[in-house]
Amino acid sequence: MLLIFKATSDQAGIKTAKKKVRGHFLAIRLYRDDLGLMFGTVKSLFVSNVLYLKKAFRPMLFLIIPVGIILIHIAGRYEKRPLRVGETTVLSLKLNDNTGWEQLKKVEIDVPDGLKLETPPVRIAQLMEISWRIGVEEQGEYWVTFKLADDVVKKKIHVTDELLALDSKVTQSRFSTLLSSTDESSLPESGPFSAIEMSYPKREFDMLGFELHWLLSFFLLSLISGFAFKRFLRVEF
Repeated sequence: MLLIFKATSDQAGIKTAKKKVRGHFLAIRLYRDDLGLMFGTVKSLFVSNVLYLKKAFRPMLFLIIPVGIILIHIAGRYEKRPLRVGETTVLSLKLNDNTGWEQLKKVEIDVPDGLKLETPPVRIAQLMEISWRIGVEEQGEYWVTFKLADDVVKKKIHVTDELLALDSKVTQSRFSTLLSSTDESSLPESGPFSAIEMSYPKREFDMLGFELHWLLSFFLLSLISGFAFKRFLRVEF
């Protein structure tokens, strides 16, 4: 990211803008007894900061797409964690709006050994949705199968302590599947199934003894590494 920032930014302009900002801060300390001059310096400091941000805005536009893709893949691993033995999850299946109550009642579910159905299906006609609570008995990688007449779809459930990319929701959207780092495919657009969703527990992420959200940890590590390598790569920011 530092190299992209360097290649797409006005490095000389950023360096000049930073020098002006530091100079104005120094002037505020030197002329703090002269209110008129100090307020004029504060105004110049504000203008210099705006110019600095303007110089940094252009490379940010080039960084949005690669950073966004990186965040999507990191979120798949650090936002949620796989299930553990003894835990439960709610697995929901949603049908297309053009289906009806009779079809919702005919949906069948096949749960493999290692998982168990803990409740009968709960159907919500207004949402065309059906849900089950599923318990975990053994570690493993499981495919839960849903069937309606000749249409069949599957949803993967992970039960492990490993760090894995997870998909809590599968839809008919091919775009979301392309961005995903899992091996789950999108639902057929011609089928009656609109979405399959389950709840994975939130992952707890510790950094230096503090419990932080993974996104905050990512930006802190990016900031630290940026300052650590900026002089080596000769990047001004």
